[in-house]
Amino acid sequence: MTHPLLRPQPLRAWQFEDLLDTPDDGYRYEIFDGSLIVTPPPPMPHFTVLHRIRRALERQAPDDLVVGENLGVLRRDGSSYFIPDLVVFDAALLGTALPALPPPAAQLVIEVVSPSNPGNDLVLKRYGYAVAGVPEYWIVDARTQDVLVLTQPGSMGYLTEQKHSGILRGADPFPFELNLAEVFG
Repeated sequence: MTHPLLRPQPLRAWQFEDLLDTPDDGYRYEIFDGSLIVTPPPPMPHFTVLHRIRRALERQAPDDLVVGENLGVLRRDGSSYFIPDLVVFDAALLGTALPALPPPAAQLVIEVVSPSNPGNDLVLKRYGYAVAGVPEYWIVDARTQDVLVLTQPGSMGYLTEQKHSGILRGADPFPFELNLAEVFG
């Protein structure tokens, strides 16, 4: 198998099918508007915040929803494919042959800001998820110990944003409450 970074750039923009032969080397291979993005595995502080959020949400999620990791979100035309840190989706999709979630099926996408490349989560994915139609996107920032909740996706980005610190409460995609002091503790 040829490593994707060692093979020539496709003569066209990167597409989802170009990722099917990427190595299982711990790196995340994603695509934004036809451009390849490769990121290393997260460090322990990033993983710790992610783990705490997932456990808290799983305890509160109804049985018909999944709080999962490492499942991609694929734009219909294949030109953008992201692997969010966490995604909430309908449990009825478990066991299907989908290669990735279509954006509307990703009811909530959560990214923990990477200290090595915050622009991926704060700018690129913020725009990419909105344009693709992901209904809700959280940007979790351990540096500022807050969560930016973005809703109402559109062609220019998310129309609504709310910054939360302390306690984060919501009703969608299910009623939840997160103590951010415990998440960032």
